Amino acid sequence: LMFCPQFRPTVGGAERQVEKLAAALAKAGCEVRVLTPRKERESPDLERENNVTIERFPLDDLSQRLRIPGIGLLNIPYMLWQVARAVRPRLKGAQVLHCHIASLETAGAALIGRVRGIPVICKAAMADDRSDLGEIEKGAISGRIVSRLVRAVIQTWVATTMAVQEALIRAGVAPERIVQIPNGVDLAQEANPLGNPAGATTRIAKQVVPIRRFLHVGRLSSNIQRDVPTLIQAFERLASIHSDIELAIVGGGDLFEETQRLVQRTSARERIHLPGFDTPDRWFAWADCFVLPSRREGLSNALLEAMAAGLPCIANDIPPNREVLEDGRAGLLVPVEDHEALIKAMSDCIVDADQARRLAARAKHRVESVYAIAGVADRYIG
Repeated sequence: LMFCPQFRPTVGGAERQVEKLAAALAKAGCEVRVLTPRKERESPDLERENNVTIERFPLDDLSQRLRIPGIGLLNIPYMLWQVARAVRPRLKGAQVLHCHIASLETAGAALIGRVRGIPVICKAAMADDRSDLGEIEKGAISGRIVSRLVRAVIQTWVATTMAVQEALIRAGVAPERIVQIPNGVDLAQEANPLGNPAGATTRIAKQVVPIRRFLHVGRLSSNIQRDVPTLIQAFERLASIHSDIELAIVGGGDLFEETQRLVQRTSARERIHLPGFDTPDRWFAWADCFVLPSRREGLSNALLEAMAAGLPCIANDIPPNREVLEDGRAGLLVPVEDHEALIKAMSDCIVDADQARRLAARAKHRVESVYAIAGVADRYIG
């Protein structure tokens, strides 16, 4: 049984990773059921896709509905009870309860799992200054209570990178309770549905053309720390030199309108695409180069997908990105918020297509050897 605090139709890296891993585990012979609160009224109670059952249950969050000071303390037992009531009957026959991202809801699922004697694992998402536990503790007194509860009920933590593991240790999790397993990516090649400058039909073939289309994929949300403004600033400078380059920023969230306003103020606004939420694969096929301006990450699924798509990658030099890009051997690393360094990295890809192709080949080899979803699923099973 997989428990997720949020899931489709919410679309983000964590949610997509749950789908990929669940499908890979099912393909390897596991029976997988995903359980999640219903966030959208129109979402179905029950789905079946890729041999995975997806169930949604109603969840009343008093903190979101009432917004009364102090309601958080009363909300804790109420949320725990609702989640435990939903999880309990689904544990029949389950051998493992796999929670994704630590949260109050996750604590409720893990608590009933422990009561029923089911092994509980939780995949952590946060690195850098805050672990998942540190993120929870931002909620003042109620946050500290939830953090302590999560520590007590989670038996085993899964860290996707060394940086995530170090963040958990700093938060007080014993190293022997942490297993490092990365996120995974589907390596299957697909035809290019958007077309590209040379009309090539596959992502591999597309890499013979010059780098002209830059792409960023990710949620444009205040709790996802991506430095999109620096990317827009860097592209505007480059666009004043290269008249045929384009940028796509694919994703939605509470910062989408602010991002639109930033784009509209640039001289390159006609060459910056903002489609909102969209199928990422379509844009990986469209692009020539992927850019990830992270301020912090756990492990970026979009970065792995770009590498698997055969794109050269540029990313901010933070520990998780450095680990994925093998200290710069599988992609270009630039300092955070350094738009001059970002301009140079993007310019290098534009003027030196051979270097870009070499980076793309190294990235593809790296993702195939370390991050293939089938291998990741085997590590969970093992």
